[in-house]
Amino acid sequence: MQFLYDPLAFLEQNINVGNIQTILIKAQAQWDSAMIQNYAFEIHGASQSICKVNALIEIRNDAVRKVQPLHANSVLPPDAWADPDWGNEVFLCDYNHFTVPQMFAMLGKTLENSPFAILDAEFDPQYGFITQFADGISASHGWLNLQRQSIYNEFQVSNFKIEQ
Repeated sequence: MQFLYDPLAFLEQNINVGNIQTILIKAQAQWDSAMIQNYAFEIHGASQSICKVNALIEIRNDAVRKVQPLHANSVLPPDAWADPDWGNEVFLCDYNHFTVPQMFAMLGKTLENSPFAILDAEFDPQYGFITQFADGISASHGWLNLQRQSIYNEFQVSNFKIEQ
């Protein structure tokens, strides 16, 4: 006999989503109180089979001002920041989305519209910005089978620096 429903996996996902919602509110307040408008960071990520991001991003007055792909010596011109096919539909396909307030907005919207799609969200302990994010599908196949995850979108932010 196989149990097809795993109430513990559902409960665990419910608790994780609740924790992320609570931490997001605190993280946004932490970021807002720091009043940082000029900063830079590296972002690494992908939207499953659609677009990949690996770049140094510079933000001035809460807007993207420079995108330099990692492992490249040249800066991307602004007209190359968005994928013409997916830029408006997929968050990771447009470098203009990569400000901390827009990342918070994306996470908040995902929590509002499809909270159980959130697989992971982590935040910087000092400033509150999102350091890691993943969404997709988490499926349990009963108590005796392992839970599987299919990640659709994920990114990591590293080497964050406040700039003048």
